[in-house]
Amino acid sequence: MTQDKNLPIKIGLLLGTALGMVVISIAIIRYQTGMILRDDHTLSYVYWTIFALSIFFAVYRFRKLDAPSFSLGQTIKIGIFAGLLSGALYTIYIVILNNYIDPDLSSKIVQYYEQELASNSSELSDEDLVDSMAVTELNPAVRGGIYMLVCMAFGTAYSALSTIALKRLYSVRSK
Repeated sequence: MTQDKNLPIKIGLLLGTALGMVVISIAIIRYQTGMILRDDHTLSYVYWTIFALSIFFAVYRFRKLDAPSFSLGQTIKIGIFAGLLSGALYTIYIVILNNYIDPDLSSKIVQYYEQELASNSSELSDEDLVDSMAVTELNPAVRGGIYMLVCMAFGTAYSALSTIALKRLYSVRSK
């Protein structure tokens, strides 16, 4: 066992780096296969499953490494830093993609949404399509910042839920 006060931050940063590489890999696959232009989010769901499971296992690992300091306050640091770093890495990727690799990508996606809106063949409501167009037209750095906040919020929620679940599990086992 260790008494490193920075252990949750280190775990969060390491996990955030790994999750950042995963989300960038998924984003590259979505871009290269055209999934991004078809608004296909299948791989995004895979990422969020990986994200949730990774947070749980990171919190579990922290409990194993430093049981005396295992608390909600400490484990939330894991989720916040994992979300912050993975979101920041993804933000860097989308800024590079939208500004240097494919500057017309946002307009291509907006055209897709406009076609879906005109044909009424989309599973999304008209309001959802208009909202999606508005977000797509935002500056990539702003979209990335929003994504970073979402990652941090989910990281916080998943780490809190993991902590509660593990505390209950270990309190039942100790009885």
